Amino acid sequence: MLEDARTETGAAPIRPKGIPPRPVSFCRECGHPYWPRRDDQEYCSSTCRSKYHKRRYERGAQLYDFAMEWRGKRLKGGFTQLCQIIDEWLRDERERRRAHRKVRDAWLKEKKG
Repeated sequence: MLEDARTETGAAPIRPKGIPPRPVSFCRECGHPYWPRRDDQEYCSSTCRSKYHKRRYERGAQLYDFAMEWRGKRLKGGFTQLCQIIDEWLRDERERRRAHRKVRDAWLKEKKG
């Protein structure tokens, strides 16, 4: 059950006390189940939140560096290279969602059975 589920950091999800229970959510970064403490909580831990924002920051820097080089050197085929970078990011996101779906489905199956 959820009490047995562990987050990516190895800690068991914490069920908040003193507030009405919210439905179980799944972490946007690692896909593991957790009980959100707030209605707008998207991550199971600060580690997952940091990983997500670090990846976004690195991708933004990669895009900025490419755009500056493309414009500064007037590279031919720059738009094609830009599309390749974005396609790589989309592949990563699809793989991440697939992995999250597996974790979620396994947890839901365990909960039912």
